[in-house]
Amino acid sequence: MPRNIRSRKSNRAVRRVALARLSPTELAEFVERQIAEYADEKRRAGHWTAEEALKRSRGAILDLLGGDPGARGHRFFKGVDEEGNRIGWIWVGPPPEVFRLDRAQWLYQITVEEAARGQGFGRGLLLAMEDLLAGEGVEALHLNVFKWNAVARNLYGSLGYEVVLDTDTEAGMRKLLRKGAGSTKGRKT
Repeated sequence: MPRNIRSRKSNRAVRRVALARLSPTELAEFVERQIAEYADEKRRAGHWTAEEALKRSRGAILDLLGGDPGARGHRFFKGVDEEGNRIGWIWVGPPPEVFRLDRAQWLYQITVEEAARGQGFGRGLLLAMEDLLAGEGVEALHLNVFKWNAVARNLYGSLGYEVVLDTDTEAGMRKLLRKGAGSTKGRKT
């Protein structure tokens, strides 16, 4: 099996990634990391002050997840490379209620470990998730990205995500999923 493949919409390398559900310990670690990252993102976007960001982030994420994130439809995976090393995390769930989207999922977070960045793992992680969702009958994957995050915007754009909502600080993006159309077909999930 080749180590690298090419993404559908670009000539950039994609590393093979398997998805594995997080253990309770890994989920707790992931949530704490997300609270810190989301606080920094909202501060950087100018939405929250540095003094309030961490408290507001913790409240927003814990309110979204509730006591049992799975009961609310949220799923958390780690991306694992061919050697079994964790290379990142991905969180998907139901779209925020305000959007009222049918047969869609929301990408809340994708994170590639710092040492694995720039090697095609972000593409592999996202394509593996798209294939999993398409196989479940999900028709679209939506997300929100801060405009200052050029790396993420380029990743999504290179994989065929389109901007469907544009504000001063953020872009809402969407990709229509087709069952069996992904370049990760046959990958372990």
